[in-house]
Amino acid sequence: MSEMIAPAIRPANNLKILAANINSSDNCLSIDSKISFRPFVNYLKDKIHDSSDSRSGIYNYLIEKFEESPALLEPVTDEHVLEENHDLLEMLGTTLFPVVSEEGKNVFTMGVPYEFSVFNYSTPFKKLFIDETGGHFLLPENVSHEHLKQAQCSLMYEHVLAKFYNIKLNEDPHLVYPVTDKATGMKRFYKLRYDRRFIDITLKGTLPQIQDCAVCLNSLRILDLDQQLAKMPLDLFEVEGFGVWIAEDFTTQESLDSIKKILLQHHDCNLNVIQSLKNSIHGLIGLNEVQVGLTPFMQLNGRFVMDENCTRHGILGKNWKAANPEDVASYQMCVDYFSAHPEAMPLSVLDEKMLEVAPFTKPLLDEGLKSYIIYPIQNNDGLLGALELGSPIPSQLNQDVMNRIEPAMPLLSLALLKNRDTFNNRIEKIIKEKFTPLQPAVEWKFAEVAWEYMHNENNEEPNVTGNVVFDNVYPLYGAVDIRNSSVERSRAIQKDLKEHINLVDEVLDKLQSLLKLPLLEGLKFKNFTFRQAIENGLATEDEVRINEFFEKEADPVLSHLQTSNPQAQQIISNYFNMVNDAEGYLYRNRNEYEHTLTTINNTVLQSFEKQEEIMQQSYPHYFEKYKTDGVEYTIYIGQSIAPNSPFNMLYLKNIRLWQLSSMAEIARITHALIPNLAVPLQTTQLILIHSQPISISFRKDERRFDVEGSYNIRYEIMKKRLDKVNIRGTNERLTQPGKIAMVYSNPKEAQEYQEYVMFLQSKNLLLPGMEYLELEELQGVSGLKALRVNINLQEN
Repeated sequence: MSEMIAPAIRPANNLKILAANINSSDNCLSIDSKISFRPFVNYLKDKIHDSSDSRSGIYNYLIEKFEESPALLEPVTDEHVLEENHDLLEMLGTTLFPVVSEEGKNVFTMGVPYEFSVFNYSTPFKKLFIDETGGHFLLPENVSHEHLKQAQCSLMYEHVLAKFYNIKLNEDPHLVYPVTDKATGMKRFYKLRYDRRFIDITLKGTLPQIQDCAVCLNSLRILDLDQQLAKMPLDLFEVEGFGVWIAEDFTTQESLDSIKKILLQHHDCNLNVIQSLKNSIHGLIGLNEVQVGLTPFMQLNGRFVMDENCTRHGILGKNWKAANPEDVASYQMCVDYFSAHPEAMPLSVLDEKMLEVAPFTKPLLDEGLKSYIIYPIQNNDGLLGALELGSPIPSQLNQDVMNRIEPAMPLLSLALLKNRDTFNNRIEKIIKEKFTPLQPAVEWKFAEVAWEYMHNENNEEPNVTGNVVFDNVYPLYGAVDIRNSSVERSRAIQKDLKEHINLVDEVLDKLQSLLKLPLLEGLKFKNFTFRQAIENGLATEDEVRINEFFEKEADPVLSHLQTSNPQAQQIISNYFNMVNDAEGYLYRNRNEYEHTLTTINNTVLQSFEKQEEIMQQSYPHYFEKYKTDGVEYTIYIGQSIAPNSPFNMLYLKNIRLWQLSSMAEIARITHALIPNLAVPLQTTQLILIHSQPISISFRKDERRFDVEGSYNIRYEIMKKRLDKVNIRGTNERLTQPGKIAMVYSNPKEAQEYQEYVMFLQSKNLLLPGMEYLELEELQGVSGLKALRVNINLQEN
């Protein structure tokens, strides 16, 4: 027949009617449906006149055979009629579907019209869709009854509307089956589509007006199935004949659709998405033992960089470590090779000979892989990544497998391009968060200036300043400093240098017992003088001189003796091992100090970041923080920063109160750290009160905001000179552990903060009492005063 439905083989030797594996109560649709072969005979009679003589002969033969069995031309109510005409129905199957086609693709069955009941099915269909007892037609796993209802209705309404209303619906009702292939263990997908050419439908009542139904005449879809069933019930029609279910291997398309869904559902292509893509590719290949690798290659400033989070998704690079120079070299070798050879390369037989051509494949051989495919993925900008397939079976990965994955390559290229964009966005985000002040609160202004420049860059005289300025903003400055940090640092270095001097002394003693070299005695004397010099303290010049002695005098002599004298080799090797061990006892005190400093600063920063996220919700503001020996920060708030949010002074008061309470909370947190710190460092808390608004502008050279105008510069001078200011007439430092110092120059400024202090004292965050202090004059600044209050360092 010229209108062949699909390839098939001889039907299985079974003509029972098998219903689907669902309860009859679940199927609430009432369909007057009967098996009959009259529509098929009428179909053949219609085709005789348009067919060749040989084909007409076959048609006439079939017509005669069916007319000799009149029970088949009437509605079949007894399935024994089917069994009695087994040979004829087998002939029907082999006529509809050519027997010379590939056996594994002959997946079909005949079915009761518009019902999930089948008969006369092929052997491949039986293996896939009939249960092991042979008693039920299987439906897809986890398919809902609602979905089955919609599919069943769509099939029948498509027929009804085409015949009675001349409307063709834009529907594609079909069932998709996930099936585990017993040979490979992989899941494959089959799409079961329906052919209704051998079904007749007749009307039993009065047709409703199509305008009263739920069919949209613009989109040609049923918009409301329940309304459609109410207006045009299915029992209004009678159907007889038989439908044909034809199963098509849908695995390739399903895998491609899965990849498309993954890319559509995720705006960013992060590494979790890469793993999902690998799973879809595995399904596309259909070979259980095959490993799949998908490695994005990241570029930074025009050069490829190795990201372990990316390489671990590959086969070659899954064990590479960025800290291992050999792994980095292997990564670069692969990148260079793939860039020079961008074509796909199937290695059906992977053996030692391949190492001469591609030495980077050695890890594959070590892992036991015997066949391998590498598919570099690139676009116009160059290499994006690589798809890898590896198998322990020789010759399993060949051109056929290449052909299977070829349709997916454009999608994988898009995925890796999105992944590179995600990487670049992460870099940009980190730069913004950690190194530049382009926070969301002010980023809009930069975008405005950038657009102004873009809009005018083609003008002969573009009037664009390119500067970002915020006028009339209120500044808040705070500093959490680590008390005596420079003293503690010097003390730590002094202790470590003493240990180093003692070690040099021990080594020289051992060498002198083996070698008679006056030079060793001279080094020992100089080493002794340094030990005496730092016994009671360490000056900056002492540290420099001692390190120069180690590096330029002692170490060269010891290095020479290490290579020239076998007796001294072990002694000196042990010495250099200790010197080169950055985590060893020669650096213990410095490491403990640095670890303590880092712990305190990170704790303070994390606390600020957590609280700042909450404060941004009250009113947008700019928050700049940076580490010194402690943490300093500046806040700017005002109408110009958030022009679309009306500014009120209550937002300024709110953030000032927050600043004071957050300082007390941080003091509590850092105080609680002390028992667990290697060096018991304490913090001091300082706030600079400034009630007058200022203007700030972005300094492109330093990538930060700075004040504008000569008057405002006084504010910056105060910030830089307050950290070591003393109380007037004393040697007492203003900032003290367990206290918050608030510096001001205008008494009205102090009054507002006094109210905040009293409020926080009522909450037991601050202790009762308040000091009113005058400060010593600073260079360029005079008349400063301060409030100082004690913090309740114990949790309430």
